[in-house]
Amino acid sequence: MAPTFYHYWPVPVTDKSESMLESQRLGRLGWLCILLILMVVALLVAVITLGIRVNSKACKDGLLAEQECCNATRLLELRLTQTQQDLLETMDQAATCNQTAMNLSASLEKENARGQKQLIREKELQGEIERLKQELQDALEKVERLRKEKEVSSKEGETSFGSSLQAFSPLTVPVYLLLGLLALLA
Repeated sequence: MAPTFYHYWPVPVTDKSESMLESQRLGRLGWLCILLILMVVALLVAVITLGIRVNSKACKDGLLAEQECCNATRLLELRLTQTQQDLLETMDQAATCNQTAMNLSASLEKENARGQKQLIREKELQGEIERLKQELQDALEKVERLRKEKEVSSKEGETSFGSSLQAFSPLTVPVYLLLGLLALLA
């Protein structure tokens, strides 16, 4: 079985108990007011103390030092950014210079190779010139020998041989000289 609930009517309070309740209420209210006043005074003292400290010379100096520090930091950040940009530009220029140096080195090697080829060609041409000089010298000796033979034969009276020698002599020297010049130019 379930318990049964009984409802009691409140007992009427007498005048004496109401006055006690009222005095208790006033006592609680008094303490609450005192506590509230103490809190207000404490907050007021804290605000005044804070105001004095905020307006103090040390606090103002600290704020000024903080602003100077922030300004110096910004200036240093700007300088760092500029330095980094300069470094990147310098690195780009160095890369360009390195590439140019490599290109110039390759060109120099090609020119050296070309110069070596020209030296070899010059030696070959010098040899050819010496050979042609020798041939010219031989041809001149031959011409001189033929001239002497002509003189000998003209004394003997051979006219047919002398006429062919006259036709051969003047043409031989220019032909050999022309061959020598062509060899030099080639």
